[in-house]
Amino acid sequence: MNKERNQQKTDILLTKDEQECFQTLVEIDSNWAQLFKENILSSRDKITARLMASIYRENLVGGFDHCEIKEAQHFQNCAIPAGQLLCIHFTYTGRTLFAKIKGQHAFNRIDLEGPFYWYHESSEDERVLHPNEILDVIIQEDTQYDGEAAKQFRDDLENSAAHMALALSYQAQHSLNVFPTLLDYIEAQNDRYLTSEQLVIEGHPVHPGAKLRKGMTAKESICYSSEYQHGIPMQFILIHRDYARTMSAHSNYAEVVYDAFEGLKEAAQNQLEGSSQSLNNYVPLIVHPWQYAHIITEEYQDAISQQIIVPLSYQQNYYAGLSFRTLMPEKPEQTPHIKLSTNVHITGEIRTLSEQTTHNGPLMTNILTHIAHNDPLFKDVATQAVPELAGAHFYNPNDKNPAYQEQRSEQLGTLYRENIYDLLDDNALPLIPSSFVVNKPSEHRTLVIELIERFAAHQGRSVDMSPLCQDWFSPYARALIDYVVPLLVKYGIALEAHLQNTIAVFDDRTGTFQQMLIRDFEGLRIDQHQLSSMGYDTSDFHEKSRILTESQTSVFNKAFYSTIQNHLGEIVAAIAHYYKDEQLENKLWQIVQTQIQQCFERIKQTQMNQDRINSIYHTFFNPVIDYKCVTTMRLIDEAHHYTYIKVDNPLYMTSE
Repeated sequence: MNKERNQQKTDILLTKDEQECFQTLVEIDSNWAQLFKENILSSRDKITARLMASIYRENLVGGFDHCEIKEAQHFQNCAIPAGQLLCIHFTYTGRTLFAKIKGQHAFNRIDLEGPFYWYHESSEDERVLHPNEILDVIIQEDTQYDGEAAKQFRDDLENSAAHMALALSYQAQHSLNVFPTLLDYIEAQNDRYLTSEQLVIEGHPVHPGAKLRKGMTAKESICYSSEYQHGIPMQFILIHRDYARTMSAHSNYAEVVYDAFEGLKEAAQNQLEGSSQSLNNYVPLIVHPWQYAHIITEEYQDAISQQIIVPLSYQQNYYAGLSFRTLMPEKPEQTPHIKLSTNVHITGEIRTLSEQTTHNGPLMTNILTHIAHNDPLFKDVATQAVPELAGAHFYNPNDKNPAYQEQRSEQLGTLYRENIYDLLDDNALPLIPSSFVVNKPSEHRTLVIELIERFAAHQGRSVDMSPLCQDWFSPYARALIDYVVPLLVKYGIALEAHLQNTIAVFDDRTGTFQQMLIRDFEGLRIDQHQLSSMGYDTSDFHEKSRILTESQTSVFNKAFYSTIQNHLGEIVAAIAHYYKDEQLENKLWQIVQTQIQQCFERIKQTQMNQDRINSIYHTFFNPVIDYKCVTTMRLIDEAHHYTYIKVDNPLYMTSE
């Protein structure tokens, strides 16, 4: 009975962030406020699940070395009555943490579900009420983590859990709940792609900071985060040419922007009317309204008063994507997608816009376009990059020092991407792959399963789902592999083609995969020597470019982690988990393995260094592979310098 009371314990104290969210909701909607309170523990558990899985997967404070997987029956009077449990023993404190396992998958992945407990041999198990309880133990186990980064991470976990509860409580009263399936809901909306981005309620699937929104109030988060589906009026401005750096893939930056937004040029002319300034002296930019209110009007007041920055009355509503600072119009409007600076802490970083992003994006577009049009390796590959049309950022050459100048530049920048609907047929169903692992509340069937079942229904066979899953998955995986791998091997370009940076396109009638779009060149890596050896000059890239490197390892890891581990790994895990079929998971990885081998065979037919080909080939199929330690990186504050651990590689071939 005591254990039952402990399991059901809900009389908990709200954290500061949770209290702020709750008070905000009381003012907005009392029903939503009540749902928020009801979702507190489950939301904390979702963050705890990510943290505990990271301890296991990253061997953080020896969590993998000192873990056991046991049946619940092994423990007398266990708080979790049945199922397999992951038990992590912390050697210094002597404490043992345990939770129920939902599934185990490739790359040493383990999925857990709450509630979580501290084991007590002689008394009832103790319910974990917040992920920061576990962080406290991590710090006791290894004091190297007891620093400023850990304090920040503690705040991150509190904030992430609070905003998870905000999102889950919103989802509980969402209009999608009246539709039979997620696909039915998506297809009933004006903009199906935008809707798929808005459905990703829980954020990053493995990062403990999945719902981090530090820097914003709860009210601002509701106004500006994608899951709340609000139109956001963009703030358009002019910046004097002497204080702006611009880049465009074709033609003139200002022409690209004015051509994209009807009436913008006229609004700019009207704003300058009566002044001594000519429109030719200015370039247009777009600013996120949060950034404008909190940063631009405060820190750039001198530039505004001197008419270096001129606010415009022209406005257009945009909608936040999953990444928050990437925004898009709602169809049928087809103006460019935009990426903006926001001084808000999202997931693991402050989301300003680096100078290299606005400068290099259009240059990278031209390189990728030229490669795709001229290299036979890319003929008939069902993938293309989304063009980054133009970019600009503030630049004051008279700023007091380089660090201050760079900070001011990164706070005020705009990148313009081609609208994805310009690249699609009318019957196309574009979806962000991050949405594939989304399910309706209280249901287990995810969006990827709905797509496969639509595919199966069109095929007229639905008895044995394993071959159907393989038939659906094969062209999907091939599109990614046949684009990403040749770019990596032949050109030294590692695209960051993870779930959030891609758009998967399907036939809306049949669920059949059609093509893949890859966007966002900010986080890619380039082996500068290899790209140069293929005839592509990077001397006009930004002088502070982090994307250019001489490290072949960092380039490989970027491509492998984002495409194989994150993108294909999440999809394979979701399919295998739903059908409870370990053999199916192995067969899907065999498809990936075979397609990579076939891709290498085609690359070997080209006139390039065979030693390089063989070296990268063997790294792909090594018995162990690097896995990026997202939690360890936060604890040691290394957002831009990745930490890896070796994990088993599902692509490893036991015989050649």
